[in-house]
Amino acid sequence: MSVNPVNPPRPALVATNEDSFAYITTTSRWPIIVTKIIDDIYKTRHLLDLSEVDKLKEGKEIIDSIGELKYSMQRKKPLIPIEDDGDPDIGTWTYVFNTYFKDDNWYSATWLFTECYLYRRIHSMFARTKHWNDYDPFFRQKEDTFKASYNAIIEIAKRIDELVYIPKLHADNEEINSGRIIFHELVRISLWGNSTDLSLLTNLSYEDINKLQDMGTKKLEELEKNILVNDLEKAWNYISEHRNSRIDIILDNAGFELYGDLVLSDWLIQSGYVKEIYFHAKKIPWFVSDTTPNDFNWILQTLQSEDFFLSASEIEKSFLKKFSNRLQYYIDNSQLILTSDYFWTSPYSYWHLAEQAPNLYADLCKSNLVIFKGDLNYRKLVYDCNWETTTPFKDAIGPLASMKGSPPILTLRTCKADVVVGLEEGTEERLTANEKDWMYSGKYAGFSHYAYNGTTLKMVDIYQLNDSLCQT
Repeated sequence: MSVNPVNPPRPALVATNEDSFAYITTTSRWPIIVTKIIDDIYKTRHLLDLSEVDKLKEGKEIIDSIGELKYSMQRKKPLIPIEDDGDPDIGTWTYVFNTYFKDDNWYSATWLFTECYLYRRIHSMFARTKHWNDYDPFFRQKEDTFKASYNAIIEIAKRIDELVYIPKLHADNEEINSGRIIFHELVRISLWGNSTDLSLLTNLSYEDINKLQDMGTKKLEELEKNILVNDLEKAWNYISEHRNSRIDIILDNAGFELYGDLVLSDWLIQSGYVKEIYFHAKKIPWFVSDTTPNDFNWILQTLQSEDFFLSASEIEKSFLKKFSNRLQYYIDNSQLILTSDYFWTSPYSYWHLAEQAPNLYADLCKSNLVIFKGDLNYRKLVYDCNWETTTPFKDAIGPLASMKGSPPILTLRTCKADVVVGLEEGTEERLTANEKDWMYSGKYAGFSHYAYNGTTLKMVDIYQLNDSLCQT
């Protein structure tokens, strides 16, 4: 039988398994997320003028529809087709639903499908209206969370302002390679920025989030002590050997994580290791905190704003402005390119990238390195199924490792789902003996790299965060 959405290469993760994170997500996390959407719409309606009768009415209708969705989810009702909202991807969703999942409910369908289906259905409720069709019900959360990241944002802005002007050393210099040290630190910031996944932080206060994002040098040094396997040096060698290249970043979370991605990109361009970087955003609001084009543009505007960080000193604001000015220069000179594609919010695993989005795939093949950020991108790469944890990464990503011309891949991911590959023998057993939830607690993370051209760097770096930093 061929591999398809209902028949992944290994048994699918499903919510019928009560010992799984899929079950926890379906029974506990989703109802909280949906309730927060209802609360958000109530807040927005409260701010509307009473003369906006049609918008008030549509808002109430959306609230009712989301309430019905929550009811059906909690009572294991059958899944229903997504109504045609005119978006270009509705045909894909209709085909996948009718072909593979028309007889399923919220628990029996694959977890990957139902979670994507949930957010696509929510989007459809807004898209079919006149006054709410471009509304992001998660934006208020993303904005507040970014504001709560103030301390880390300011500290990193200061550091990157210094780092981009550090003279680059020649490869044959006997002194410490400054580029290597900076790369290691900035990649770790980019990696751990994934800790701020709003779909998982359903019960944390903003003070907790600020602690979670304490990415100062001392904290990173503490994290370094908890690295169980560290092959980051191999990734650095790959980057440094392919200078003046193109890199693509398949974005994950907005806010602080996106900020970390921009900081890394700033340094890579300034240092001459990369010529251009393509940022791939989601077309629609997705998994609460995923980056949309609006989120990308908003963060650039915010870094220039005099009012967003009211407590910032003039010197702190100057660091933010210099950073954002450099970013705008890259955008104006086509060194930093924002793009998006409906495939990233489709029901398909990335095993189907070439067949479902041939133009996107062809463009990615021009890249020297494609970086997939975050847990969902990782899940889609490996088809979100029950692989043995010792399965080589190249086997788990299927066609992206075997198709001639496929681009080199690097994943940066904190573990928040019941799937991990590439571990050494005995690692799973050792971790499970102490923490049964290690696969999805967010306390562990890693990156995996594979290049088709005969040079294979199989890396799964597993980090352990201390409990107070990253309880998700």
